[in-house]
Amino acid sequence: MNTNYKLESEFLGKVEDDKDETNNKELLSEEQLNKIIEKYPNVPLDYIGYLREIGSGNFRECQFKVQSFLFNLEDLGLDEHYDIKSNIWFFGDNYCGDFSGFDLDLYDGLVVEFWHETGELFYTNQTFQNYIRQQIGIDENGNDTLE
Repeated sequence: MNTNYKLESEFLGKVEDDKDETNNKELLSEEQLNKIIEKYPNVPLDYIGYLREIGSGNFRECQFKVQSFLFNLEDLGLDEHYDIKSNIWFFGDNYCGDFSGFDLDLYDGLVVEFWHETGELFYTNQTFQNYIRQQIGIDENGNDTLE
């Protein structure tokens, strides 16, 4: 899957305050990206493309954070509090205690959300790119959906 995040990148350039450090993002090197792919061979390539073109970090003054790595509930010390299947790996969070990730058992590249209040997984049926556009607040024409 060859993904292009030009629209999203240009949009963030317009709506984000470049002086606000919370909007800083870090582009990953090909070596870093290859390590993620090696560790998680069925990670969606649109996630990898995002890290390559936009980078990890917050957007829109902490609206959402995309990590440069995948993590699970065990990594956060929450595995004793919630019981979810083992091959769920998260890429980000909404700063409200909910995480977004992938069910790597499905090989479908679609985003799942973990809702901390109920401990449930919600299958969004959205690709990473479509999901992240929604989180950024941009429609397919480049318009701001959060205003």
